[in-house]
Amino acid sequence: MLPHGILAINKPRGKTSTDVLNRLKEIFRNRSTSNIKNKIKLGHGGTLDPLATGVLVIGVNDGCKELHKYIGCNKVYLATGLFGFATDSYDSYGKLLKTAPVKHITKEMLTFTLQKFTGDISQKPPLYSALRMEGRRLYDYARKGISLPKSIEPRAIKVHSLSLLDFTFNHDYKPPTTTATILKTRTSENNDVINTSDPSNAIINEDSIIESLLMDNPIFKIHVECGKGTYIRSLIHDIGIELNSAAHVVELIRLQQGDICLHRDTIELDERTDLNTIFNAMEKIQSKHSYSSQLQCNKVTDISAS
Repeated sequence: MLPHGILAINKPRGKTSTDVLNRLKEIFRNRSTSNIKNKIKLGHGGTLDPLATGVLVIGVNDGCKELHKYIGCNKVYLATGLFGFATDSYDSYGKLLKTAPVKHITKEMLTFTLQKFTGDISQKPPLYSALRMEGRRLYDYARKGISLPKSIEPRAIKVHSLSLLDFTFNHDYKPPTTTATILKTRTSENNDVINTSDPSNAIINEDSIIESLLMDNPIFKIHVECGKGTYIRSLIHDIGIELNSAAHVVELIRLQQGDICLHRDTIELDERTDLNTIFNAMEKIQSKHSYSSQLQCNKVTDISAS
């Protein structure tokens, strides 16, 4: 009998959403009967960036027909941003484009600014995204250095709630794949992408970038509940601009998507993952609601990432 339903994976950092699908296909291919592995169909309900972790909803066979409900659902994120640096991807996996002042930023300023990004707002999606333009993904244009056929248009989105959880200058924060290492590599390889028109970049070297990055530049953590089509990378990027600085994402966790919560409903994807684990997880989600009923996405639960 073929499996059908919804599965939720806690996506590992550094893996693409497609990587997760390919790993699941491998599990089905290696551990299923020929009848199952030749007919398995998988899809996901909304891309997570390689840097991001957390809830990734997967449709299995007929479950793929339900993925549009999860794409349209509210989502909850925990995001950590770093002020003072802009990258082309709006996260720490991108190329360093410029540095910006940060000493003027205060917790009170940031709290006030977050109010401007709450409610119905307009947002321009990042270049490094899976959106299509004239039949090609935007990230394809970016990775191949091809000029866009037209500009990326802002879109209407809704941020239901946006709260500041932490803001500090004095920190020893280091993401799992350190932003410092990535920026140092990008700076060495791409000195031409530094914005030298800014006087603050007139004299710049790797050591000064690393030192200011880890010691002087503030980090901030926000909790976001948002509607479909919201890019947290763009949100962090725009917050930096609004504060006359720059910012990019160094950590992003999707805590909830619709009625599916991190840890409560997700499974880990590693070498120990087997078909029994997958089938049990699918049954658990299926028991929460009938696919014949309308998925309730108007209210999400505030949960922690732990």
